[in-house]
Amino acid sequence: MKRSPFYPEIAAHQPSMVTMQGWEVANVFTTAAEEHAAVRQRVGLLDWSTTGEFEIQGPDALAVVQKLVVNDARIPVNRVLYTSILDDDGGMRSDITVYRLGEEHYMLMTAWGSNAAGERPEYDLLLEHSRGKNAYVHDASPGVGLLAMQGPGSRALLAELTDADLTALPYMWSLPAHVAGVRALISRTGYTGELGYEILIPAEHAHDFWEAVTEAGQKYGLAPVGMAAAFGLRIEKSYIMRFDFAGGHTPYEVGLGWTVKLDKGDFIGREALVRRREAGFAERLVTILLDDGYVPAGGDAILVGGRDAGRATSAAYGYTLGCAMTLAYLPVGTPPGTAVAIRDGDGNEHPGQVSQRSPYDPHGLRLRA
Repeated sequence: MKRSPFYPEIAAHQPSMVTMQGWEVANVFTTAAEEHAAVRQRVGLLDWSTTGEFEIQGPDALAVVQKLVVNDARIPVNRVLYTSILDDDGGMRSDITVYRLGEEHYMLMTAWGSNAAGERPEYDLLLEHSRGKNAYVHDASPGVGLLAMQGPGSRALLAELTDADLTALPYMWSLPAHVAGVRALISRTGYTGELGYEILIPAEHAHDFWEAVTEAGQKYGLAPVGMAAAFGLRIEKSYIMRFDFAGGHTPYEVGLGWTVKLDKGDFIGREALVRRREAGFAERLVTILLDDGYVPAGGDAILVGGRDAGRATSAAYGYTLGCAMTLAYLPVGTPPGTAVAIRDGDGNEHPGQVSQRSPYDPHGLRLRA
């Protein structure tokens, strides 16, 4: 079992815990509804130290990263890039963010670092493709603590802890700085759909950093947030997890075709991806809002016109929208507003309808505020 460097501070709140990917993480501190509201209305604090931080440096660092990812990593220093890594058949292996920390210095951040079995697939790919290249690969994850400060009050709170000019930090950019006296990387990113920051620090400062952040956050209504609320926040934005592209789905089927830059040069799975795109796709990931509060399980059948049309992938309750929601694959061209039913494991059917892809703040105005 793996634990975050913030585990003692989190455990002091006595949250319910859950095991994910071999990590013991907080699930609920108070209630999922209260924690969800804290992020949407004030500011929430999420421990994302489960992430993997894999660095590559050297003259060939860019070439190696370009070989791994579908997006174009020729970005300015301090820019953050959302992208994915494919398998040889063109299916998504993982979705990641790429940081350019220097002219010859990149970092790949994954949703989960090594699991209980010590597996680090993205790191292994970096090692494999850097062999014979002028580049050095390093797994920085064990030495990194990461807190996500998310919500409309996050900028004001963070401004009390750093001299960095946060007003000059746009969405999807990062900034080296000191926060609460600790050397840090401030990243204008998040997984909630709100204005927010992810702050990476050396793990040995976790205790003092947590204390400084939570003390400063009292007047802003800062609340620790667990996985249950985090899942509801992300589902309202239709943000994906591994469940949603498992089974060999391509970025085009998942709705991430905009991240694929075929003209940048070769990358893992490119030829297969082009062939699959030319052949056409039968299904696409959609968002479904349910009418009766049932939260679907992965694999539940989606019925359209009484016929089996697809499967649910991941689901949660969206407390801001006031309904249960699921991501699911349905035939290409199924329009928003289509009435559906979700059949649960007992054969009961639950009504719902296809939504626009990002039902909460669809234009992203809040996270770009």
